[in-house]
Amino acid sequence: MKPFEIVTSSDQTQLQISGDISIQNAQECLEALRDFQSKGKRLLLNLDGVTGADVSFLQLICSLHRTCLKAGQNLTLKGNMPETFKTIVESSGYRRLGACKFGGGNPCLWSWRNET
Repeated sequence: MKPFEIVTSSDQTQLQISGDISIQNAQECLEALRDFQSKGKRLLLNLDGVTGADVSFLQLICSLHRTCLKAGQNLTLKGNMPETFKTIVESSGYRRLGACKFGGGNPCLWSWRNET
């Protein structure tokens, strides 16, 4: 499977990301995110296949989120964030408890409720 695969349907566009996404493939990631963002108003990010990531990937996703908000696009994560990815977000210091300060009060992609 390719690390970045765009799947388009009549009502949304999904970007499936898999593998270890880091600075080594940041350019490829940036190009895939730009292509993805250009595909429509409803964008769905599928992180189920991500096995590893570094801060460069999280920064690119944050930038994509802000760009989408400014353009009036809806970017959401598919389903619940995988536990592996939650660990990456937590250990990098990207976990947010509320709204994105750059997102005009919109929820941050890196926030989630702890299950009890």
